[in-house]
Parts: sequence; C-alpha cells; structure tokens
Amino acid sequence: MRGVTITDSKNNFLKVDLVDILQLLGSQAENSEWEISDVECVGSAADALHKLSDSKTRVPGHTLLQMAAHLTQVIDGEFIGCGEGEKQPWIIVRAVDSSAYDVQSEDEDVLAQIRCRFKEVTDFHS
Repeated sequence: MRGVTITDSKNNFLKVDLVDILQLLGSQAENSEWEISDVECVGSAADALHKLSDSKTRVPGHTLLQMAAHLTQVIDGEFIGCGEGEKQPWIIVRAVDSSAYDVQSEDEDVLAQIRCRFKEVTDFHS
C-alpha cells in the first residue's frame, strides 16, 4: 500500500487528530467498518475506545466518528477501515506517538485528498 505521513504542527504540537482525517474521508469513513488496536488516547470517549481496541471487534464508521469527536488527543493507535463485509482494508490510519499520522491506501484519490487538506505531508511506500 502507498501512504502519506501527516505532521502538521503548531508550536511543536501536532494539530491534526483522528476526527480531522475521518471527517475528510466523509461517507467513505462512515460507511466502513473499523478494526481498532493499540489505542492510547485521552478525552471523554477514551475509555470506550480503549475497550473497543481491547475487544478487537469491528466498529461502524459512524460510531468511530462520534467517538473521535469526543477525544482530546489520540497518542497511538491503528484504525483499519474495511468496506462492509470486506476482509481487505481500503485504508489504514495510524497515530504515531502524538507526532504524526500515517495513512495508507491503494486509493490514490484518498491520498490526494489528504495531500490537499493538510500542509506537512510526505509520501512513503510500505
């Protein structure tokens, strides 16, 4: 999968969070099922997201979007988006130590949207 790393920051703090990426993806994110793992986060939805991460169950996109809107910060975590009933992901979003987000997808339009929306974006190949 091809990917990008987002490192938009202000005063040495990452100014991008999971909710920003999910909102950019719009209905694609909402209509997906998400596998969540290795999450470390803070905010009013943090406990619920930690439980989902531990349970390894798929979460509907609209649920993840609602939870992400109630997080102050996602420090670490992996969010794998799959089409409903699909096994192969169309996107993988990783929060990396409060310093970046890695986004991988075979969908070049998704990566192009991210490049246009965020300022500090670099490409990588996995």
